[in-house]
Amino acid sequence: MDVKNLSTVSFCIVFLCIVSFLSVVAGCSGEQEKTKVAQQSSGAIVSDTTLLATIADGDKPPQAIPGHAADPASQDQPASFQVIFSESGTGVAYVANNGGMFFVVHNQNRGKKYSAIGTIVLSSDGRRIAYGALADGKWRMVVDGKEGRSYDTVLSPIFSPDGQHVTYQAQEGSKWYVVVDNTPNAGTTASYTTPQFSSDSTLIAYVEAAASNSKMRLIISDLTFGKQSVKESIGDLLFTTNKANTRIAAAQVVDNKHRIIDFNFAKPDAVHEGRLYDLIEQLTLSDDGTSMSYCALNGRNRLMVLDSRVEQLPDGRAPELPVIRPDKKGVGILLGSQNRIYLHQSFISSKNKGKKYDEAANLTYSKDGSYAYAARTGKNWFIVVNGIEGPAFDRTIEPLFSPDSRYVVYRARKDSKRFVVAADAKDGRIIRQHPSYEQVFQPVFTAAGTTIGYGVKDGSKLIWKVEPL
Repeated sequence: MDVKNLSTVSFCIVFLCIVSFLSVVAGCSGEQEKTKVAQQSSGAIVSDTTLLATIADGDKPPQAIPGHAADPASQDQPASFQVIFSESGTGVAYVANNGGMFFVVHNQNRGKKYSAIGTIVLSSDGRRIAYGALADGKWRMVVDGKEGRSYDTVLSPIFSPDGQHVTYQAQEGSKWYVVVDNTPNAGTTASYTTPQFSSDSTLIAYVEAAASNSKMRLIISDLTFGKQSVKESIGDLLFTTNKANTRIAAAQVVDNKHRIIDFNFAKPDAVHEGRLYDLIEQLTLSDDGTSMSYCALNGRNRLMVLDSRVEQLPDGRAPELPVIRPDKKGVGILLGSQNRIYLHQSFISSKNKGKKYDEAANLTYSKDGSYAYAARTGKNWFIVVNGIEGPAFDRTIEPLFSPDSRYVVYRARKDSKRFVVAADAKDGRIIRQHPSYEQVFQPVFTAAGTTIGYGVKDGSKLIWKVEPL
């Protein structure tokens, strides 16, 4: 249900193979497009294996909606439950079907039945839940079992970092609204980017796309929409916050040129203005918000920008955003050329191109500069760690480095079995292949850094597993 506004002019066209990659993700993890975890930091992560819920005998998984995109390999497979775990391991929810009606079970509490259920989101502590629900031809946002006002359409909910507030986009008639805690803004006939909360949960930011007779506007507002800071001519695609939600970066159009402005979320009037380029794409901030990277075009020169540094960028289309190394010494980007994808790293001494693959995704860096990503050659998927290919599986996805940079963990699938792999962060050598389950969800490192936690579906049991590396 999420809608992303796409720029009509772009030299970094999204590579088509990423579509197939995302569809197969559901096959590896058991997650569906309509289920995801709130993006905010989780705080304390449960450090012991815990049975969070048991699916009742009478609950049936929803059938796929006819005509909707799905992994072709799963077309003949039995329907699976849409399950979501909180990233802290403290909550779980799933969608079930009974007589053609759908309902959500959150921490063993059964919700009301509806004609359809939209995107499900849990607060990071797992205690709160929000999702769109269809009843009598109208959509409502259901938060902790309470229905909000009705709309023609509601998009994915987002919890604030403190878990106390919920925002989402909604459409009624010809107007779109940003809604916070059931209070809509004034609305517009244009659309919005996905709203973002500030780190302290007191502000919200979003971009209002241009209507036919107006300019785009970046709006930073309090949660009642009473006090707002507005910036004109901001590109609706190029808007981002860092992982901690302390800084905002966005594109601005000046005399048919593009530049990036950035500022502290809490102090939107102190704006830093970047250089002008013919075109800017693929904007990203470092996790701490102190560095910024994007692709740019000056005439025929394709460039990679990292803060004040600029370097020539090879030919290729980018299926994913650039990734800034934690040490800020360089930036990596996966580039597609002639139906192949390779890793390019800017601003570091090695200029050797990465090996080309049929597909590649999920580039990530460790604190010490090691890198890893998932790649495919033919039917084999593996994790590439510092240029070294790990063992082949039917699917690998989302490598994650340990806090001490010694290990990399990732999910894998082999012969219909799904499991987590722990590998050496220098050469990708497998240290441990964890037990297999029907569904396995993205792992996280617990506070000690020597164990990982992740959700699994084991028959009817929904378990938060904690395992040593």
